[in-house]
Amino acid sequence: MARRISFKQQLLCRTGMDPDEPICNPQDPPGDGDTNIQQMPEDCLGLILDLLDPVTVATLEKTSRHMYSLIQTHQYWRRALKKLVLKHPYLGHKIDTETEEEDLGKEGCKGVYKSLAKELNLFWKKNEKFKPLTLRNDQYFCEKDERQKIVSMKVTGNYFITVLGPRTRSDLAVYSLRVFDRNTKKKINEISNLIDKPEYLAFSPKYNIMVAKSHETCPSMPDTLNIWTLEFQSDPFLRAYHLKSSGLGARCTALVLKEDIFFGSLKKDCVVMCPTRYNNKSVVRFLALTRASFCPDSFPAGAWKTDSAGDRFVKTNNGLIYEGHKVAVEEVGRVHIPHLVQLGVADFTDKWAILFSEAPKELPDRNIHLIVIDMANMSIRHILKAYEPRIAVYGASLHTQEPDVAVAVGKDGYLKVFDLDTGRELTNQRVPKPMARTNTTIIDFFGTTRFMLGSITDIHVFDLQFPLYPSPEAKLDRIERRREHIRTVSIYGEVWDMVEERALQLAPPPGVHALDPLMQLQQNLAALNQVNQAIEANIVRPELPEEADRVEQLMVEFRAVQQRIHDLNQEMEARISVAIEAVAADLSHIFVLTNTGDIMTFDFCESSPIDESIGED
Repeated sequence: MARRISFKQQLLCRTGMDPDEPICNPQDPPGDGDTNIQQMPEDCLGLILDLLDPVTVATLEKTSRHMYSLIQTHQYWRRALKKLVLKHPYLGHKIDTETEEEDLGKEGCKGVYKSLAKELNLFWKKNEKFKPLTLRNDQYFCEKDERQKIVSMKVTGNYFITVLGPRTRSDLAVYSLRVFDRNTKKKINEISNLIDKPEYLAFSPKYNIMVAKSHETCPSMPDTLNIWTLEFQSDPFLRAYHLKSSGLGARCTALVLKEDIFFGSLKKDCVVMCPTRYNNKSVVRFLALTRASFCPDSFPAGAWKTDSAGDRFVKTNNGLIYEGHKVAVEEVGRVHIPHLVQLGVADFTDKWAILFSEAPKELPDRNIHLIVIDMANMSIRHILKAYEPRIAVYGASLHTQEPDVAVAVGKDGYLKVFDLDTGRELTNQRVPKPMARTNTTIIDFFGTTRFMLGSITDIHVFDLQFPLYPSPEAKLDRIERRREHIRTVSIYGEVWDMVEERALQLAPPPGVHALDPLMQLQQNLAALNQVNQAIEANIVRPELPEEADRVEQLMVEFRAVQQRIHDLNQEMEARISVAIEAVAADLSHIFVLTNTGDIMTFDFCESSPIDESIGED
């Protein structure tokens, strides 16, 4: 059997390099005889261009006429337009990808791409001329039964998914998922009679897969990943995958799904990042999902059995696999985390993965840490202090650029940017304090990180300005990375006629005494405050230095408890009154879900001049 030669030997054979030559440093300036990007074959350059974002290619075009002509020959901008429409089909009416380059004017497809980005950005920016079209419950995806309300939503590309739950406390706690096609504006799939609320919903339009976590209340039983088809078929349920760790039931804390991800040289259709916590430990798993057909011939290792309905299945450690065209789950990576992973926030790319962790309450250092995972070798690259103790992280996103950064928003209202390569914090700025984790969403807006933070009745929109190719001096200059508050959209004017609906939803079931939850909460918080003040007043004056340190630590903890009480009071008031429950966004819309189950849609593509709207009223 022939021995496979190494990659280094293959490279030396094909390029004629001398193995004794010193290894070049990519950061050194080009010297005589070095190959640059312009000397590469056109097909190789085309492959590289397909992996670059439009902002980088626009910069590359300006380097030389030869590079400009190569990019034009490759038809990069026509491809970019087609990718844009494929990812964001609601922009299809604004782009004609079939028109010939000569008929598109002087700048061609690049001009179309640039003008679309400018037009959308003009309507997003706060100005006195335009306001977005605002719709409440008038959209096709707002349909629900009389005893249901929308409790969650998810928006990506061509699909809008809503999770329906009980409208009042008297209704049955049964949930359902509805999937709508944004092109046809019709419901294409519904999954009904779910006992557990689907959490951390993620889906893949390309591979027709939808994943959600089902929480298990029994501590010895694992959480389950339920996998369905996104589009309608006679049997949409594909698989229930139980999350186990060392034979113990594991708790899933987030789900992030990405399509067409490389693990080494292997390309996976769908990969789910799944942080889990169990027995005061945490592990992050990367599960590859592949549509596959299961039968005794394709899966001969298992002992096939038949259930009471006559369906054949095989039992595995992670649950049952039924016969038919289902989904195969393969664990392609696993990283152990030293502390407990936080709930709800994680992100990953081919290169990096990020998530946040907190130490168990028994340990003295309880700061919230950012865990940076290097995907190339499946190991922890950095553990960085991100937030103070007991601060939940409400949003985080990776921004691939030079250098790669992670953007995070905490419950305390601090926006932070971290350099993933060097492992340090670049900015630390205050933003309006978000009220709940689902009130935060972060999108990539033509190369700019655009994030939305929800307070009680407002959504604040920010742009994070990144230098594209910063100098070494600029990398150390925090001022160059800044945030810009570009808009606020509000549901304040619509709240008043939702108040009665909120009171109806919170009304107790028949036979249960009506209690004012806000009054109860305020009484409990007042009692806590009194205890806190009594303890603080009874701390004796320290005589020894070590006692002084201990008292100072106690005082800091007491102030933190008081702040926590204040935050709880605010948050519960928001829960009881009408408030924003969740926010989703794409390049031209912001969708806002209130805790009454109403969906407000802000459509920036249909922005109207303010003067005209006043005249019509």
